[in-house]
Amino acid sequence: MDPRLAAPIDRIAAGPRGGQPVYLRQWTRADLPTIEAASRDPYIPLITTVPALYTPEAGEAWLARQGEHLERGRACPLAVTVRGAEGPDHVVGFAAVNRIDWAERTAAVGYWILAEERGRGYAGAALALLPGLAAGLDLRRLEALIERDNLASQATCRRVGFLPNPADERIGGQEREMLSFALTLQPNTGA
Repeated sequence: MDPRLAAPIDRIAAGPRGGQPVYLRQWTRADLPTIEAASRDPYIPLITTVPALYTPEAGEAWLARQGEHLERGRACPLAVTVRGAEGPDHVVGFAAVNRIDWAERTAAVGYWILAEERGRGYAGAALALLPGLAAGLDLRRLEALIERDNLASQATCRRVGFLPNPADERIGGQEREMLSFALTLQPNTGA
């Protein structure tokens, strides 16, 4: 087995984290309406594996892949949730430590927020929780790939401490000028 994929992620490490108002938790079947809403966004399916044409089967398959990524140690995909005064948590997006390379102890981060929930600080709050998760997995570096014209995500990464470098990437079959953001993590001291 490739050593970069050899370390499954403990479900405890992938457990709920955060606080008011944003916290991260594992995805459940009850979250399928969020996946359906994300599939209607013109951008989210383009840059992620969220199905562009939602069906209940496609939603279930997406959820199953998230669990498989966790089990195989490839990623730690989590639901971004908000607790409100009105009661139970409300899923507003996705945040993950993904593309984990266990040999190099590096990973990427990815996140999206539903269109109707953007502009409320949820992406930044979710992203700020990922370095702690990654350090707990004994990773040493995180990267984020952001398009040059996505100024909101660039600002979010900078606020969390990621530093930019120019890069190129193919998205939707087109070459796009990107910025690659990186964050070096502090060693996990067990504290």
